[in-house]
Amino acid sequence: MIVWCNYLLADWVADFCLGQLSNSMDDSSSSSNVIIAFWAPFLILHLGGPDTITAYSMEDNELWARHLLGLGYELIVALYVFIRSLPNTRLLTPTLLIFIVAVIKYIERSYSLYKASTEGFLKSISSFEREVPTKDLNDLNHAFWLYSVCKPFFINAVPSSEVYVKFKDLVFEMSAEKVLKTTSMELSYAYDELYTKAVVNHSKHGYILRLFCSICIVLSFLFFFIDSKDGFDKRDVVITYFLLAASLCLDCLATIMLVFSNWIVVSLLNVKRLSKWSRSLANHIVKIKMAWHKKMYHSLEMPQLNLLHSCLKNSTPNEAPRQRMMNWISEKFGLVRKIKLRLRWRKDFETYTLWALQPEQTNQGLMNIIASYAERCLPLLLEDFNKPVGFSFLQQKIPWAFPTCFELLEGLSLDQQILIWHMTTEFCIHWPKSLHPIYYNQIEIEVDESRSRGIMRNSVEMEACKYLSNYMMHMVLMRPNMMLTMRGRSPMVFWDAFDDMVQFIYRNVDVQHLLLPNAEVKVCREIMTTPIEWTNEKSLFVTARALAHLMLTIGDEERWHVLTMIWVELLMKGANSSRADVHVKQLSRGGELLTSIWLFNKHAGIDDVFFTHEYMMGDKLEISKQLLLKIEHHLQEHNQI
Repeated sequence: MIVWCNYLLADWVADFCLGQLSNSMDDSSSSSNVIIAFWAPFLILHLGGPDTITAYSMEDNELWARHLLGLGYELIVALYVFIRSLPNTRLLTPTLLIFIVAVIKYIERSYSLYKASTEGFLKSISSFEREVPTKDLNDLNHAFWLYSVCKPFFINAVPSSEVYVKFKDLVFEMSAEKVLKTTSMELSYAYDELYTKAVVNHSKHGYILRLFCSICIVLSFLFFFIDSKDGFDKRDVVITYFLLAASLCLDCLATIMLVFSNWIVVSLLNVKRLSKWSRSLANHIVKIKMAWHKKMYHSLEMPQLNLLHSCLKNSTPNEAPRQRMMNWISEKFGLVRKIKLRLRWRKDFETYTLWALQPEQTNQGLMNIIASYAERCLPLLLEDFNKPVGFSFLQQKIPWAFPTCFELLEGLSLDQQILIWHMTTEFCIHWPKSLHPIYYNQIEIEVDESRSRGIMRNSVEMEACKYLSNYMMHMVLMRPNMMLTMRGRSPMVFWDAFDDMVQFIYRNVDVQHLLLPNAEVKVCREIMTTPIEWTNEKSLFVTARALAHLMLTIGDEERWHVLTMIWVELLMKGANSSRADVHVKQLSRGGELLTSIWLFNKHAGIDDVFFTHEYMMGDKLEISKQLLLKIEHHLQEHNQI
């Protein structure tokens, strides 16, 4: 929000200040007019903006022509202020120097916007030198050239050059972990090209202009410093020194960032003359970067959203009286209760869940797990992308229940599958006992106090499932536009399951228990041990309970292997169903895991298959009932009663 406000206010503030400067000048050629004229180009320099941001969104890039037109207006006002200070030429030289720098910076920004526009981006694709670097193909260089070749992916096109085929061969020789790291660096290059001045700055002309502008700013400072200050107001002198010092500091910071950027490393590695010295310099820059900041590529965020936590929030004692009132309204007015609850809960839901993010320290470990399981998922997805999630893995682990399980998952849309597996995963995470929950009348036989207090088993795969499950739920509900298969119905599907779970908690759990630290464990115990009521034909909540019973027939270690594989497969399918422009826009708001997986899918060659299932829930209730009977029969055969 702060960046957005500053971005929008920048031009307005500069225009306002230029207007104030022109109004504050008198008709004489006094010293005050001279110093005011010296201030005017600093405002145009301010409009040139920092190198780290040129656009706040992709739409800003398309307005490059309007931005360039604005330069004409600003120049007219600044020239008007400057002309009114004549014939006094006391600060003419430093004023002209800053004026030149300001115009260069402003044009650089406008040109950067043009290069990032649709027209400019297409031209950059067609003008790319299609040759594979054979030397120093390190991570940064490899990622840059792969990004350059694969730019068409970012506009929903497919690279057709022979160079891409060669690069694709290199990709297949890499491990999935290395590919994911490379995609993160590619996204970093994409962000720099689309939202910063990187492309303009990191060119031959850009380096020359950078040196020229720095020299001009230093000379302007020196000219003002050695000039006599007689006749100038002391406050005006202080303000002028502040403007010059700020310009020097910002220019030094910009130069440091330019020298230690990934782009300069790539440029040095591909210098043909003096290649030995340039590569040595590039290696030293990389070492300094690694020592200063180990993360040299675009970070990935994983916002979390948990259905069970939200249900508990709406079932606490503070909400119970309201719940009873809405139940009474339901009896009198039918659907009024459901509509009111949804409106009320949506407000609470958003304010309660959007704060949670995946911790940064576990992100790398999670990426390694995703990469490992993605490598195993790829052959299956390439074989048949439209098979139900977990098809092969469930067939291997539970062949006795597979036909029924396949019927249960077949035909479900992607968001329905995500919601069902989210609830299933949550029930499995918080089920702390070794006895299967289907035998609820024998539950007291099991005594494991440490687990009943909510202390969960230490499993890397379980933690990965938890984060991926919450992340995909967040994407389904809060960002459905990122996955095309949702078709706008995800919130409706979610609220039906949300309503079923809250109603269950309200009927079966003492609300006072919801305030305890291990409330999730107690609620999941009730959910898993309470007999299922086969009344709601389209209840995803009931389907998830049946599926959780099935997963608990598998041993702990194997269960989390299967669930992790399922969540990685869901992640890849969700990424594959998204549009390129959505991911390009997302780059301005920070790195997204789904964006990295989307690019990973493109490199892996699964970009031409789509998830085609629609919303289907008609006969799932009867299938869930059959599945539960098979589970009971299986446990009886293995003497687990």
